[in-house]
Amino acid sequence: MKQMTLQQITKACNGEFIGDNDRINATIDGIAIDNRMIQQGYLFIPIIGEVHDGHKFIQSSFENGAICCLTEQEINDDNNYIKVESTFQALKDIAEYYRSLFDVIIIGVTGSVGKTTTKEMIASVLSQKYNVHKSEKNFNNEIGVPLTLFGLKEEHDFAIIEMGMNHFHEISRLSKTTRPDICVIVNIDYTHVGHLGSREGVFKAKTEIFDYAKEDCIAYLNGDDDMLYSLKDNELNTISFGFEKHNDIVVQNIVPLGLEGTECTILFDSKLIEIHINKPGKHLLYAVMVASAIGNKFELNDDEIRKGIADFQPVDKRMDTITTSTMTILNDVYNASPVSVRAAIDVLCYAEGRKVCILGDMLELGSYGPSLHYDIGCYSAEKEIDIILCAGQLSKNIIEGAKEQGANALWFETQEEMIKHLDKYIQHEDTVLVKASRGMHFEKTVEELREL
Repeated sequence: MKQMTLQQITKACNGEFIGDNDRINATIDGIAIDNRMIQQGYLFIPIIGEVHDGHKFIQSSFENGAICCLTEQEINDDNNYIKVESTFQALKDIAEYYRSLFDVIIIGVTGSVGKTTTKEMIASVLSQKYNVHKSEKNFNNEIGVPLTLFGLKEEHDFAIIEMGMNHFHEISRLSKTTRPDICVIVNIDYTHVGHLGSREGVFKAKTEIFDYAKEDCIAYLNGDDDMLYSLKDNELNTISFGFEKHNDIVVQNIVPLGLEGTECTILFDSKLIEIHINKPGKHLLYAVMVASAIGNKFELNDDEIRKGIADFQPVDKRMDTITTSTMTILNDVYNASPVSVRAAIDVLCYAEGRKVCILGDMLELGSYGPSLHYDIGCYSAEKEIDIILCAGQLSKNIIEGAKEQGANALWFETQEEMIKHLDKYIQHEDTVLVKASRGMHFEKTVEELREL
């Protein structure tokens, strides 16, 4: 971690340093919000969450080696601390200051579906030539993004920061913290529409990424998305990517290789590059396009771009192919939205033999929920899925849509009830897609399938 003094930190978060004034110029060796992660010389920032109040762990953080802590409360001992109005806000303020210490290119990635895949693809490409820092796990919110920024080091050339949200103004605050040089918006879907009111609301929330972007920021936008393509006419420096011919970056000559991946040609800057991606799904080609274009912009040659695409690996629980002695499982339970469920069903259709969909509720869709689930049922039937199994209250609508189209579909009230009957409906050598919102915890179904 780049050095920051307690005085600099106090100023950055508009706090009040209380303790030994001779220590105010001491530097910290790291920052943690979990007292179990504290090492000697760290700063502890206690966050007040829905379940735990980090202030309860201040004393143990000092016992673990913390040099100082932030706090919203008075501390009656001899340890150094910085008094602030909000530790949550202070975390972001300190991260914003820390980011300002680096001459690094920040690439902010947001959108409704595919943020993590796009972030990982860009990182895989740029890593062929540069030292790249990136968001890990699901560190894409107002706690995760600051923690990601604290991982920046002098040797980093790029930082690729994923930005998620489910309410207005969250992306704006993340933009302020990161000050992106490049913004990527992958699409606008109905994800979180329950909080944002409409797809137009989702668009408004996602485009907050430009609020604090650098003045000469380049915006890479999915030009197949009607709302994002509308930004081509404003003052932004935009580059569009997609399958439609009107885009600046397009994909051609697509050759699906089943579950083994896809071959295609990417056209950008009057240049063609042939690509092979070893993961299935037409939807992945959006990430391939933008990653290839960014690699080209920063002077990677064709072989480096191709290798970066070939080296790409999805993160845990995102279309992870699991082969057992009895079946192939497409584990895509990290999250679900109408666009991502359709894309997952499309991948399932590449499989040979019998195809099974196990679907759960897509959450946070508000009043749109029933109709959007119904549409997924119709889509599953159109794709001639052999059997559709669903669990969850909203998923009743999937079954209704599927059955009205003549599909073989069964609904269970709970995941536990469905698990009890899996062996009745899964056959030898089936390919089984498992997909649901994270809150449905369908990883339990994946584990049960592994044992069949």
